[in-house]
Parts: sequence; structure tokens; C-alpha cells
Amino acid sequence: MKRKNKEKIIYYNDLKNDDFSGTNIKIKPLKDSYKYLHKNPLWQIAAFFIYFIIAKPIFFLVTKLCCHQKFANKKLLKQAKKTGAILYGNHTTLLADAFVPNLIFSFRRNYIIVSPETTSIDGIKTLLGMLGAMPLTEKLSLKKKLLKAIRHHLEKRKLITIYPEAHIWPFYTKIRPYDDVSFKYAALFNHPVYTLTNCYQKRKFGKKPKIVTYFDGPFYPNPKLNTKENAALLRDKCYKAMIERAEKYSTYEYIKYVQNPKTDESKIE
Repeated sequence: MKRKNKEKIIYYNDLKNDDFSGTNIKIKPLKDSYKYLHKNPLWQIAAFFIYFIIAKPIFFLVTKLCCHQKFANKKLLKQAKKTGAILYGNHTTLLADAFVPNLIFSFRRNYIIVSPETTSIDGIKTLLGMLGAMPLTEKLSLKKKLLKAIRHHLEKRKLITIYPEAHIWPFYTKIRPYDDVSFKYAALFNHPVYTLTNCYQKRKFGKKPKIVTYFDGPFYPNPKLNTKENAALLRDKCYKAMIERAEKYSTYEYIKYVQNPKTDESKIE
């Protein structure tokens, strides 16, 4: 693997729990009145306009000009247009991870399961909801609403994107270990499951790598297994597919990650 930018090194302690997003947002719990689904026609019209007319062109320009992203095998998702699907991706950029899934289909919405930090930013919670952010929550009443929303969107043939690694590691070229908690959604609903693996490759010009997005699947729950068993099954299939993609196609290390178990805090040099 090539690496020319030797100064960029991130020291980490925990592959599963360290976070290098740099946002440091204080979590504000969602109110019980938070809506994952909106029936108000004015809200729906505003959301359509903001998502398709304003946001998607911006997403396209940012991913092409700043992230240098392209799709390698998007045709694999042809079936998902007819059925809806759940996508599981590696969490390695702040912008691309938010934007890329929204560019898969031109006239189909994508919804992203996000951390509570995302909707804790003052003043933009409603905007993020219109853009498809669906925050996780610890409140049982809201968890039921979230499941209902996921089911609704899948039945409407929309895409649901989930990042099981949970924490952002910028430009990380490997797949970090993750558990099967987020795969309960895939186990509950009989819809195709795909992986979305962003791989980093050297550009002809410039130090930052280009992002090439690969898909694998579809994977399905086994009707003979229960929800817990299916979550583990789907997790293993997705994890294996993502590892194989990353090992083969992530060929340029822009930031080097080094384990440093002797320190309590990770740092960037």
C-alpha cells in the first residue's frame, strides 16, 4: 500500500470505540414528541424541495469536487429500485458518508440512521429530518417510532443506510470490528441487504485520495432463524464482504493509524 503523506498519523486505543470525527457535540436527548414520519403535506412539500432541488445538487458537487468519489458497480443495486433496501457502510468520512448514499438513485430518497449527536446541533434538527436523518434513541416510545418509520420507508421502496462501525475514522482503509446490534433492522424486515464500501485510491494529482464506492449483496434473512440469529448471520455476511472489498481496493493510505495502548488519549500528529 502506498503512502506519501507520512506526517499524518492517528494513534488509537480502541478499534470499536475511539472516534476521530472532531465534532465534540454534546448530546441532547430527543423529546418524546419527536417525529420520524410526517403526514403534514406542507412539511412533505418542503422536504421534497430541500432534498431534491437544493441538497442533491450540492451533494453531487461536494462528493465529486471535494471527495473525488465515484461508484464502481452501482448496477448491482438495480433490484433495490423495485424493493427498497438496507445498506451497511464503513464510516470513514464526515461529508461523503452523509452525501454518497443520497446519490445512488436520482429519484429515490435515502434515509440514514444517525447518532444522537447529529440531531443535537442547535437549529438544524428539522432540516436534518427533511434530509433523511433518523436519530437513534434510548427511549422505548421513540424506538417504536423509529422501527415504524424504517418499515414505512422500505415499503415505499426507499433506501436505509446504516454505519455499524458507529464512529468516524477519516480515510481509514480497513474495516473495523462491529457487532450485530444494528443488524436487527435487517433481520426484522424482509428486504434485500447490501454493503457499501468506500475504498481509497491514489489520484493522479493531489495528496488526498479518491473514493471509489463498491457494493455487495443482496443478502437476506434466513426464514428458519429467529431475529437474533439472523442479525448475527447478516452481520457476518456484510462484514466479510466489506473486508474483502477494502483489502482489494483500498490501496492508498492517506492517514496512518497506529495502536498506542500505553496512553489514555489518542492524538493526531
